[in-house]
Amino acid sequence: MSETTKQALLEAACQVIAEQGLERLRTQSVAEAAGCSKALLHYHYGSRRELVLAAFVYTDDRAVEAVRKRSETAENGLETVRSLLLAWASDDGDMRRHWIVWTEMWRWSMFDTELRRPVANRHNAFVRSLAEAIARGTRDGSIDERVDVEQAAQRLAACSDSFGDQAVIGIKTPDEVRAALAAALAHELTR
Repeated sequence: MSETTKQALLEAACQVIAEQGLERLRTQSVAEAAGCSKALLHYHYGSRRELVLAAFVYTDDRAVEAVRKRSETAENGLETVRSLLLAWASDDGDMRRHWIVWTEMWRWSMFDTELRRPVANRHNAFVRSLAEAIARGTRDGSIDERVDVEQAAQRLAACSDSFGDQAVIGIKTPDEVRAALAAALAHELTR
């Protein structure tokens, strides 16, 4: 499969998931959105499940890379943590689409135990990135050295996950999410 076709299929799958949810996802809709046949989609992705998992990994890789780029110029650990958290609370349409796909995968993995590992691995990578930035901050003095790095990373990730879901369903605006994350950050990392 050409990379262009693969990207078109994955982009289309993410878009259909974001617009219709996983329950209503049909491979025919994805194939039509990608401009290819359903047979070609099934040739490359043997099942709907395989396509959905590939789309999840694809959108998460893209989102993680975008967040990493936003945080790489941070001057210290605290700024890196702030950048990591606030980047996920972006107004950007691609980030919103990512949140929807992410939320759908979380929900689907409750009922499909084989999907739990890939979802957990992705979530744990996010928690590790926060922990690494917090640890950097304790070393460079931008974060209180008494902060429990692992526990703070877990709690901040939980806040990010919950507030991201709230933004996606319209309970909070992205501005409200950023304000809530900034307050959680101050609470967790300063003593």
